[in-house]
Amino acid sequence: MYKIHTLQNGLTLITINLPHLESVTTLIAVGAGSRYETRATNGISHFLEHMFFKGSKKYPSAEQIASIVDGIGAVNNAATDKEITYYWIKSAAKHVELASDILSSQLKESLFDQREIEKEKGVIVEEIRMYLDMPSRYVWDLYEELQFGDQPLGWQIAGDEKTVKTFKRQDFLDYMKQFYRADNMALVYVGNLPDDIESLGEKYFGGLPKGAQASFLPYHRLSQDEPRVHIFNKATDQVNLVLGVEGYDRIDDRRFAARLLGTILGEGMSSRLFMEVREKRGLAYHVSASHSSYHDAGVLTAFAGIKVEKLIEGIGVIREELEKTTKKAVSKAELEKAKEMERGRLALRSESTNFLAEHFGTKFVLDRELETFEDYLKKIDKVTTDDIQQVAIDLFKPQKYNLEMIGPIGDPEKFKELLK
Repeated sequence: MYKIHTLQNGLTLITINLPHLESVTTLIAVGAGSRYETRATNGISHFLEHMFFKGSKKYPSAEQIASIVDGIGAVNNAATDKEITYYWIKSAAKHVELASDILSSQLKESLFDQREIEKEKGVIVEEIRMYLDMPSRYVWDLYEELQFGDQPLGWQIAGDEKTVKTFKRQDFLDYMKQFYRADNMALVYVGNLPDDIESLGEKYFGGLPKGAQASFLPYHRLSQDEPRVHIFNKATDQVNLVLGVEGYDRIDDRRFAARLLGTILGEGMSSRLFMEVREKRGLAYHVSASHSSYHDAGVLTAFAGIKVEKLIEGIGVIREELEKTTKKAVSKAELEKAKEMERGRLALRSESTNFLAEHFGTKFVLDRELETFEDYLKKIDKVTTDDIQQVAIDLFKPQKYNLEMIGPIGDPEKFKELLK
């Protein structure tokens, strides 16, 4: 499905040729994100992502970059997470060289004009404030602060207003020198690719500086002998909540069972939480559950938006559904449905060049290896009902619960007692 080639500067090139398409996604993934930061630089990974769109030597203004991209009917964007940052342009196949030229210019010769930096500080401050006004999103930031504590994995990706306002041009140059190096990146092309795609990658990205893979401070797991509860008091009509536990990291084989457990509990309209919380009791419009992994940590969470007067009942029902999986194994039919859902969702997402580029770019930068979807699904297929129950027993213990809520709630102590 994919081919791997190493450029002369050490940059890994991943290509997926889909000749039946008319488009190409060009993506560069970087091993950089908020967990690579210090308290003083928290938010710089995300800020840097913004600055790449503000002009380079070849394309000296945001207006020019946007005009060229719009002029060929392409779409470009970027994303910063805790362990990864990536930049992409999706264009008609005939414009893949122009897309490469624009992305490589942004990476190699961005201007970082101090005047643009000062303007963008205001933009990012407003972005931070926007998320504060979106409880269903902001509750996730607060949840990871609660679970991971005051260390990089628990910090917010965008930083805070205080740190954002301190950044100068040299800060970005220093950060780029440390992280934006060929051995810490991957270049991905997905779509209807030309025969000379390797030469194209060499031409435009071979000039990126050489350098080793970046590192970050390892996650220090916090001891926990009772539930943790945090409340962000806000005048809202419903309470947005995340109830979760620490899960499994990216190399723990139990993550496959945990993923299927999350699917059984809260993915889709036939999931246990959806049926019990929404359909049977009418406590929430949206309810879901999932498991996700970092390099050295993981999370299994349930999310819901519940009316204030039904909050205690809602939390109790969610907890009850989680713990049912510890007492009685899920049925074989339920497990097979979850596996088939995983196969089906993967098949649907695989029709997107953006998904493929993001998936393989992220996978290589984080794990330094790739696997086919067939190999991944073989690992999913090996999971048994007993595996699911053992993971549930390991995870769903009262002292391991973390509960984050946004709403007009008050004292957290009664919720600690509820979880005990």
